Amino acid sequence: MHDFADTHPWQWQERKPLTVAFHYRLAEDHDAARVTLENVARDALEAGLRTKWGRMVLEVVPPIDASKGTAVRELLATTGLRRALYAGDDVTDLDAFDALDGLETAVRVAVVSAEGPSELGERADVIVGSTQAFRELLEQL
Repeated sequence: MHDFADTHPWQWQERKPLTVAFHYRLAEDHDAARVTLENVARDALEAGLRTKWGRMVLEVVPPIDASKGTAVRELLATTGLRRALYAGDDVTDLDAFDALDGLETAVRVAVVSAEGPSELGERADVIVGSTQAFRELLEQL
């Protein structure tokens, strides 16, 4: 993964243990940055890696079936929980929303922003406008 990142320098590159994120929120021209990162995404796919687009970010990930959804499913399966609340603010959180299907009680919270996907708010049970508002919601619970 990091070898791939070495061949694709980017000012706002974030290296994680198993993934590399190419952020473009701070780019002066978002459209031009997106075009450049679409080429990075193409190269990643050609190298056998996977890509995920999020809020002003391209994430390059290993070629395995892993997402926030698979993590939530594993957590639910190993704990036997039948009730859950999940909050998210990005397109990658939609998989986790799906993982709550079939529970006795499932609450999906969208932390919305102008940069976030509209589908997140459409699929949420509760919508809050900031992480601080989410914190206040948790305190009320």
